[in-house]
Amino acid sequence: MSELKIARADGSYVKLLNKLAKTSVLAIDDWGINALSEPERRGILEVVEDRYKMRSTIVVS
Repeated sequence: MSELKIARADGSYVKLLNKLAKTSVLAIDDWGINALSEPERRGILEVVEDRYKMRSTIVVS
């Protein structure tokens, strides 16, 4: 989440989304420990949508 926030601020958001979309397996660890803000929810949704039916995504809480 912090990487997405920083990328949004410095203008590299699309580049980071593309990088995450191309990663063979993405593991999202410590999921759901804290409540997500609206921008964080949108960010994770974009990542998951970009990877849907293309790459593996593992979510661990």
